[in-house]
Amino acid sequence: MASKFNELPAKAEPLTPTVEESTVEEEKVQNLNENESGSEAKSPLSHLMESNSEFVDNLWKLLQKKLEIGEDEEALKILGKLVEAQPSEMEWKYLRARLLSEMGKIQEAREAFEEILALNPLSFEALFENALIMDRGGERDAVIERLERALNIAMDESKAKEARDVRLIIAQIQFLQKKVDEALKSYEELIKEDPHDFRPYFCKGMIYSLLDRNSEAREQFAKYRELSPKKYEVEGYLRTPLSRMKLFGTDSQS
Repeated sequence: MASKFNELPAKAEPLTPTVEESTVEEEKVQNLNENESGSEAKSPLSHLMESNSEFVDNLWKLLQKKLEIGEDEEALKILGKLVEAQPSEMEWKYLRARLLSEMGKIQEAREAFEEILALNPLSFEALFENALIMDRGGERDAVIERLERALNIAMDESKAKEARDVRLIIAQIQFLQKKVDEALKSYEELIKEDPHDFRPYFCKGMIYSLLDRNSEAREQFAKYRELSPKKYEVEGYLRTPLSRMKLFGTDSQS
């Protein structure tokens, strides 16, 4: 569906920092915050992140720890500084927006996702999460219009894969809005266009399962398992807690 949320810039399985390491990194960030002048020049934190990869790794581990123990406000402050220090790093922007959403800071989350979409109108993660927030907020018509604008951009730019990703989001929103027949029709159209894409089969299987149409669900899941890469989880249905910092997508897959 979209690009993998890379575990930047830490290793694939970062270790949890010790209390001493966490304290040291927190003190470093605090000291750097106090020393920032507010000028347009790069901040001390930005310089340190560029020159010291170990500091970046430890800061990432500290962020993970804050999320795992539920200190969301502290994690948000760290992410804010990461975004400020590395404004071109979209992963920080996305994680901050998602954390805002999970903390119930809906308007701030909307603004954060729209900021990402202003830079990358076809970001799957931002489109998907923003659509969920809009739908939960009762913006039923507006969310479809928002997604259709993104679809038009993809089509105008001849980006077939991105257009398909947006259509997958639209189909899921249709289902969430209890437009079951429309959602199933959307998935069927996607399957006809590309029968080797496993995602619509999975989504149809989920719908049939929720409708207690178990025989049809098993058929769709069997096709999904036949076509899907190993260990793949479909974004939007199989979600990992934010504290584990993993998302699943298919920027490199059709």
